[in-house]
Amino acid sequence: MHDGQRFLSDRFITRYASEHGLPGNSVVAVAVDGLGQVWAAHEHFGLSYLKNDIWRRYSILGEIKVSCLAVDPTGWLWVGTASGIYAIHSPDRKPAIALSPAGHPPRAMAVTNENDIWLCNAEGVHHYQDSRWVRRSDRVQPDILTLARQGDNLWLGTFRGLVRIDLKTGKLHPIDHKLQGEVTALAPSSQGVWAACGGRVGLATETGWTPLGEKRLNTPITSLAVASDDEVWIGTHDGLLRGGTEGIRLHLTDTPPDVIGLPSGDRSPATFSNLVQALSVQRLAERSILWIGTARGLFRLDLFTENWRRYGRLGTQDIRAIATTPNQETVWVTSWSSGLHGLKQQTELETTPKISQPILAITAGTLHSWAVGLDGLYQYKDSAWVQVISAKKLPVMGWIQAVAQAVANHVWLGTSAGLLVYKPDTGQVTTASENLGSVDVRSLLAISHGKSELLWVGTTQGLYAGKSDNWESVPDLENRTITALAWDDNASSLWVGTDLGLFRLVSQDNGWKIANDFNVHNSGLGANRVNAIAIGTGDSGETNLWVGTSWGLSCYSY
Repeated sequence: MHDGQRFLSDRFITRYASEHGLPGNSVVAVAVDGLGQVWAAHEHFGLSYLKNDIWRRYSILGEIKVSCLAVDPTGWLWVGTASGIYAIHSPDRKPAIALSPAGHPPRAMAVTNENDIWLCNAEGVHHYQDSRWVRRSDRVQPDILTLARQGDNLWLGTFRGLVRIDLKTGKLHPIDHKLQGEVTALAPSSQGVWAACGGRVGLATETGWTPLGEKRLNTPITSLAVASDDEVWIGTHDGLLRGGTEGIRLHLTDTPPDVIGLPSGDRSPATFSNLVQALSVQRLAERSILWIGTARGLFRLDLFTENWRRYGRLGTQDIRAIATTPNQETVWVTSWSSGLHGLKQQTELETTPKISQPILAITAGTLHSWAVGLDGLYQYKDSAWVQVISAKKLPVMGWIQAVAQAVANHVWLGTSAGLLVYKPDTGQVTTASENLGSVDVRSLLAISHGKSELLWVGTTQGLYAGKSDNWESVPDLENRTITALAWDDNASSLWVGTDLGLFRLVSQDNGWKIANDFNVHNSGLGANRVNAIAIGTGDSGETNLWVGTSWGLSCYSY
């Protein structure tokens, strides 16, 4: 989320993500061609290149699904896809070479020249020569995961270890009986090939394999890149490592949120989870705090100092919902496995209410906070959580999964089988409207509107807006699942998160119309499915919209 240097060094690493123009954070391959141009292949949305610190789409290939990248000795970029193999010399030009596909999508390629190409896929090893593809074996070999060319040797990484093929004789040579396990990455060097096998990394030569230490890594190794004759970069699910004669050490970035804190002993540092599920902005006297709930814990970002922190005992929890009370003193956080927690300034956990988990939603209303779980509705009153409605007493056969309140005399409840209204003074629960009587309500937003209130109801069939029992659907969002809602009071506009992108709505002609739409194709949105949105104010008075998706956190300033 922050800019820095574009190269690997002893100090600086840049983290490029969707906010820098990538079509999402799920990158499957990266390569640098002979001209120094950096390329990245996304899991679903084609090929991109870096220009002036902004990622731009290589639109000539469209949204073709790229499975691997390779660079030949002349510096040309080779792109492996299910529909063909392409050689690219410049991001401004069409591919110089387009070859027919070799069956299934390639897992890895090794290119000497346009008439000498090796690749592996779900069928085995293929060789391109004399204008045609030839599979090396008569039988299908689906266990070959990766390959690398080094001199006259072709190295194959398989489920069961590493194999060397002498291209002069065509003979196979298994490498070192101690090298057993799944080979997930290879990187050729002047001395042999670096190999990741069974959680270990080492240098393989024609005579054997020398591991970097005896300890196995407890995280998947996804890629290797040669740093020098004696050193190798190691890409893993827990960050970037560097291996050499002194063993393997963690290579930290200086810019959060990649690393939250420092490693302790044998423990990896806390890393930011891409699956963002809940967001809330806490506005304090001198600064604002962004609370971020992910599948791997609770994080807080001080928006003034840009200081990141992973939050204590909730550091490994699956966080599903966050709400800040109107006085900004308490932040309520729900965990899928450990229930509901109240956080206050300078304290880890103010209280751990004994409510049956999981808690599905929470809101801080006008006078009280409300939480809903599979067993009913809870109210926070007099420093205690009390169940006020049992799920068994609901007038519909469903469970509550959204809650909202803007005025004191009633609370809106969105269920899997319709919209309900709860009257706190009488304890009565009724169906809110017949035309919303059976829809699957996923999100609710209520705001004070003059002397009344305005309510938006997000369902799996679209968005509804209304007052009391007068509901109108928003035609532009019909048949879309509404996943998150936020109101910008300064601009009098509504932000709507859906399963197909993010939208800004404004009031027009007695209805609500789309003013802007954002998706992975036209913006830095991490993924089209929006899980959470929150609004805050920046240092210069601009509005910051924080957007949480399954592929990371994005920020839109306006």
